[in-house]
Amino acid sequence: MLRIIVFILVGGSYLLGMPARAEDELYASMRLRGGYDSNPLFSTGGGRGTGSIGSAFIGTEVGLVAAGKQDDITWNATAEANATRYIAPGIDPALVAKLGLRGIMGDDDFRVISTTSFSEIDTYNTESMDVAQAVKLETIKGKVKWFVTGEIGLSRLNQTNVIYQDFLPIPHQVLRGAIIPGVRVKDGKGEIGVSVNLSMRRYAEELDLFGYRRDNERIQPFLFGSYEDGDLSMFASVSQLYGIWHDIDFTNVNTTLFDANLAWRPKPFTLELAAVRRAGETTFPLSPITIDTLFTAKGSWQVNDKWTLTAAAGYTQSVYLDSPYRAATYTYGIGAVRDIGDGYKLGFDLTRITGTLLDGEPAQGYIVASSLSKSFAPTATKPKGDVIAKPAI
Repeated sequence: MLRIIVFILVGGSYLLGMPARAEDELYASMRLRGGYDSNPLFSTGGGRGTGSIGSAFIGTEVGLVAAGKQDDITWNATAEANATRYIAPGIDPALVAKLGLRGIMGDDDFRVISTTSFSEIDTYNTESMDVAQAVKLETIKGKVKWFVTGEIGLSRLNQTNVIYQDFLPIPHQVLRGAIIPGVRVKDGKGEIGVSVNLSMRRYAEELDLFGYRRDNERIQPFLFGSYEDGDLSMFASVSQLYGIWHDIDFTNVNTTLFDANLAWRPKPFTLELAAVRRAGETTFPLSPITIDTLFTAKGSWQVNDKWTLTAAAGYTQSVYLDSPYRAATYTYGIGAVRDIGDGYKLGFDLTRITGTLLDGEPAQGYIVASSLSKSFAPTATKPKGDVIAKPAI
């Protein structure tokens, strides 16, 4: 993980110093954040009850976005990393790194899109790595776009849990493959489409530590649509996940999932709403997967050229299928950001977290923090839109 963060920092410094063509874009940001967390083992994902020790902390974040175009080929690359370290002894740092590369070649008659992604997470209760390569072929005829995506990925996952309260001696390692055909129709400011995700997963070990076979196949049909008009944009998809597991002790999955977001930006206000229900991988011995539900609401008010006030609320629930275990978290926060010029911003935020852990124990905590961030755009403005697209649906 440390090597990845160093690579991002060194590579970012190199990119910032490179001469650029007129078509190139480059954006970078860095942030230092510090404060006090009354229950860091809860706020970093799962945590402990109210008796956990609090700690001062310091965090660093860096993000890079680069994009370019040459002839009929366009590309963009993203890199982000963050690390949070705690002053109190015995609390492991939380580390996250993500890399992405996307290339597009062709025109509306026939286009090829290649997406490569890598992510790694290292916290006190989760160690994960995922690398994936996807290739999407698409053609547009009038208002209709036909597409098919092929993806292959390799993941490694290790977690602690309420039964085996330490990392597994051997992490779960899984190879997955998927093919996603679909079609969508765009008319004016909106579009609607359908697709189906056909995937399979094969684990390196036939039986896990507890004797379960986790190999599985999944079928997931999607219906999705989007709309954009001035200050308003929205997206929604709904799907039905059918999963067949090779172990008779795992119940086959048949559940509805969704992903929706709405953004409304009437200056000087901004409102963002999101609702997601998705399937999550797990090493929990009793469950084939988790069903994670997230609701978030974020708002901001740009009081003037210097000050912006923010507020946010969220709810997260994780249900472990085939078991009575579930966890829930409620989050509330307020903040303020002051623009001090030359790309620098000072931030102040207060966050309150409450919830219930997997073992049914209540937990709570609060975080008080301040931050200093710096944005760099030496060659152009930040590229618009998503730079690494979501998997095609």
